[in-house]
Amino acid sequence: MKKILVCYSTRYGSTGEIAGMIGEELGSTGYEVMVQPIARVKDPGEYNAVVIGSPLYMGKWLAEARDFVSRFRHSLGERPVAVFSVGYSMKDRTKEHLQSGEDALEAIRIFINPISTGFFPGRVDPDLMSPADKAVVRLGGVTPGDFREEDLVRTWAKTLAGAMSEEVK
Repeated sequence: MKKILVCYSTRYGSTGEIAGMIGEELGSTGYEVMVQPIARVKDPGEYNAVVIGSPLYMGKWLAEARDFVSRFRHSLGERPVAVFSVGYSMKDRTKEHLQSGEDALEAIRIFINPISTGFFPGRVDPDLMSPADKAVVRLGGVTPGDFREEDLVRTWAKTLAGAMSEEVK
């Protein structure tokens, strides 16, 4: 059975929950799927394909996720890789917001060439946030709430399963 790693970086849990949805969909199509935080990944080379996710924070992937891609660039370059980003700005899905998501990926595209990219809205829960992040939310005029769109995530994952079936050796 082909093995897929779905790994993620998260600040407050939303990206991990979305990674779980992606893992469920990929698993339902016959892949053996491991979903885990990036910090626990020892060797992505143990998998036939890898999906990497990160929140968008201040227009960038988290450093932990960027560092993971840089550190494992050779191994990741030898297998299909897809990436997804989670952010408040993705709730509107305007051309400008989607472009800002693409721009955030430039920092990892120097190391890998993803076969697919997903952009999803997340959850903003000030009760979970650090004081500094609460201030950013307040100053940025961000409306708290759960903006995740499970159907959007699962549809992308199903499409990704098809793309990976063509790419996975």
